[in-house]
Amino acid sequence: MGKPWLVSADQQDIVKQIAQRYRMSDLVARCVVNRELHLNGELDDFLELDDYQPPDPFLMPDMDVAVERIARALAKRERICIYGDYDADGVSSIAILSQALRALGGDVFYYIPDRFFEGVGLNCQRLRLLQQEEGVALVITVDTGSRAFEEMDYARQLGLDIIVTDHHTPDQRRPNALAVINPKLSCSVYPGPSLSGAGVAYKLAEGLSQRFPGKIDLGALIKIAAIGTVADMVLLHGENRWIVYRGLREIDAEERGPLRTLLRRVGVRGRVHSLDISFRVAPRINAPGRLGDPDISIQFFEDRAPRDIQRNIDVMDGMNQVRQAIEKDMTDRLENQIRSILAKELPAFVLLAGRNWHRGILGIMACKMLRRLSRPVCILSYGEEEAHGSIRALSGMDVMTPLGEVASLLRSFGGHAEAAGVCLPITNIPLFKDRMNELLQPQVEDLLPQMRQFVDAEVEWRDVNRRFFEGIYKLAPFGTGNPIPVFLCRNLILESNLQRRGPWYHFEVSDGMISRRCSFYQPLEMDETLERFDSVDLLFSVTPFKDDFQIQVVELRPSQ
Repeated sequence: MGKPWLVSADQQDIVKQIAQRYRMSDLVARCVVNRELHLNGELDDFLELDDYQPPDPFLMPDMDVAVERIARALAKRERICIYGDYDADGVSSIAILSQALRALGGDVFYYIPDRFFEGVGLNCQRLRLLQQEEGVALVITVDTGSRAFEEMDYARQLGLDIIVTDHHTPDQRRPNALAVINPKLSCSVYPGPSLSGAGVAYKLAEGLSQRFPGKIDLGALIKIAAIGTVADMVLLHGENRWIVYRGLREIDAEERGPLRTLLRRVGVRGRVHSLDISFRVAPRINAPGRLGDPDISIQFFEDRAPRDIQRNIDVMDGMNQVRQAIEKDMTDRLENQIRSILAKELPAFVLLAGRNWHRGILGIMACKMLRRLSRPVCILSYGEEEAHGSIRALSGMDVMTPLGEVASLLRSFGGHAEAAGVCLPITNIPLFKDRMNELLQPQVEDLLPQMRQFVDAEVEWRDVNRRFFEGIYKLAPFGTGNPIPVFLCRNLILESNLQRRGPWYHFEVSDGMISRRCSFYQPLEMDETLERFDSVDLLFSVTPFKDDFQIQVVELRPSQ
């Protein structure tokens, strides 16, 4: 079965104080304390998002340089290329700056490298072609560029100006660009270092809006920034939380348009929640890029004619179904490797590899295997000479530092502390695996004893109702750093066998008085010996469903 359950301690004194001050239930206040949201004087900003004041964009490194260079390009009618990435954060960033620059009358287009032939990020040949064949005078990167040292030097030789907007962990060196807007730079005084790529692009749009007042519709752009922020799973505190909150409220206010149309397609007709973006919208925006055609997702943000919007959604939906089929096939192919690994002592670093696996799905598979194995995982797809891979690590781990130590084995790498991408010669795979296992062993040994399924509170089944749901959702939007609360009900009765509808499973549980349907999305670890009328302990969350709520199962066990 899964990890041991750890029910949070009930810190009654501080819980009562918070409940009284903020007029919330003790249960909601307990969730606040569990997330330490009351520390550092940040709870007012966390709860009162309508009063939140985002930081001045000009606190960002090089913002003033970037805005003035863009203003000069606009005045001189220079051609501008937005150079981006294929995932939901990358295409959201492109859409934000494309719309902002067009609103200012800019001669702008975007370019996303073919990940299967050009790789990810800037490359010298493409920069030369952009300048010499497309007439580009200014390149603005989004969601990439912080480690493109060779490419920046080459651009300087060409006389091509580059503005970097990025949020990935930078090197100690600074790329030789005209401006580098990255809140993670060591020189940065910006108070929000955890912005997504779309968040950084939105800050540049804010800076341009200050330079050109009344020209840019920031309300339209923050909707897109919210999508990228949720999709990239960045920390939902501070400005990120505000971006998602404001973006979702802007989506709520619109009656038509691409996002509202897509939400209706997937069954969301009322108030939009971050979970709707995570599980229904983001996968469809991500799918075209994963399969090699991110233009569809960018067009989705651009088009306004209902027929074009419907066409784009049809294509995105179809690609998402293809992505799901590829993912299932890869999962089946991985089973033999997984069984072999589970038959021995689990290493600190799990490396799984296959010939010519679809590179667009590697990150998803690494996340899935991370949840299953509770170890940092690298999924590699290899050809004749080199391999490309995605790494995902446990919360609180850092894979970027170890990757820096094995850089001599790699052709390229980049990413964040808990998620990275690598490219390496296939001859280096065994040594790479051994060295990463050695370097990550201390981190894994430190984290494993702490690994528990955290439970916010034990509650009574009769109390799980609409009022319960509405109280919990005062803490929304949920996401990284503010996980959806998990609750425990003991000694319930399993009243029905499992029923399946598509990828969802359902069953009924009761406390002897109140019966409710519970749902979970495949896969879920369950005790296969459980039968109807057994006594069970249920871990669950409450999630929005149409105009009501549903019980979403985290885990189900025989009663202790």
